[in-house]
Amino acid sequence: MRVEVLCTGDELLTGLTPDTNGQYFAERLLESLGIRLARITTVGDEVEDIESALRELSARADAVLVSGGLGPTADDRTAEAAARAQGVALVEDGRALEHIRRRFAERGVAFTPNNARQALVPQGAEAIINPVGTAPMLVQRLGRCTLFYLPGVPSELRHLVERQVLPRLRELAAGEGKRTFRALGVLKTVGLPESHLDALVAPVVVRHPKVEFGFRTHAPENHLKLLAEGEAEHVAIEALEAAAADCREVLRRWLFAEDEDTLPGVLAEALRARGQTVAVAESITGGLVCQLLTEPAGATAYFKGGVVAYHDILKRRWAHVSKEALSTGGAVSAEVARQMARGIREELSATYGLSLTGFAGPDGGTEADPVGTVYLALAFEGGEEHERSLFRGSRERVRQFAAHTALDILRRRVLGGG
Repeated sequence: MRVEVLCTGDELLTGLTPDTNGQYFAERLLESLGIRLARITTVGDEVEDIESALRELSARADAVLVSGGLGPTADDRTAEAAARAQGVALVEDGRALEHIRRRFAERGVAFTPNNARQALVPQGAEAIINPVGTAPMLVQRLGRCTLFYLPGVPSELRHLVERQVLPRLRELAAGEGKRTFRALGVLKTVGLPESHLDALVAPVVVRHPKVEFGFRTHAPENHLKLLAEGEAEHVAIEALEAAAADCREVLRRWLFAEDEDTLPGVLAEALRARGQTVAVAESITGGLVCQLLTEPAGATAYFKGGVVAYHDILKRRWAHVSKEALSTGGAVSAEVARQMARGIREELSATYGLSLTGFAGPDGGTEADPVGTVYLALAFEGGEEHERSLFRGSRERVRQFAAHTALDILRRRVLGGG
């Protein structure tokens, strides 16, 4: 079954907005249905360009997923292009209009005439009420192809994909008879460059010729994507699991999660399971570590709190760093990082004290510790550990890599890896 995607919007072509919808389509179709997208096409808001793309894609695909251009403004022209591609008129859908009016009334917002544009659908197309927005989802047939038109707002699009598009695509695929089953897995690493990840798994690739190995950089993380195919579902799953097991062995030191799991989520689960807590003192990252630690729900169970101690006075007052350490080695030093970790752990009576200090740039740094230098420390009962890292790149890149490295140091200690 050939499935293609059409994403519309001038903002996608100018770079003002990243195309997250196309990526989401690709991931969900593969994960849920084992269908790999054949192509993703992007066009602007010109109705002629959208119409041309619809004709071209529908001529070669079994199904096309279209995102964007269903709003109330003058540059939302997907429904018009869909009507022109089929050679039919736009007609008002009474149910869709009633739903739109009700949504505005419930929110206490005035309904303006241009909002009625969202109830115009190509004649003969099916309009599916959007329970989380105003613009309906449209389903249209062009020749042998089924086209699904979805609002570009990611939250609305994803709701409709899960509840409407995926079940309908599953039925279309089942009607084709014989199919290839696919199983997808993602192994997530941190602290491992992409080229090193490739080199480590190269021997594994040779042992699993029926599995496709792919790499995706999601800085500061690098992910290994495994795709296995088989004539039956259990065959694909068995091939996937065999390859994943071998990869886990070689990636053990850097592997922190699989599939949908995240580094903060894995760490939160490990801390909760052990009844342990963490306190943070961060300088260079300005609160980013605390933000990551509190992403999972129920963070109060394991997160005692944290301080952003940029100024030396606050390092001394909140994290109990000695005046001597600051004057001798400076605020960016291993000794200051160690004292920050110990101090915040004692202050908040936590199982672990985690600290970071460094030079994020673009200014600062020394010959010994240039911009990008980060000292990280972890204090715990009976001991502590610290490390010095050097991250190259922009200020934001240095901060992101430092924060994720700190969480990974904590993860390895909590899980017993040291």
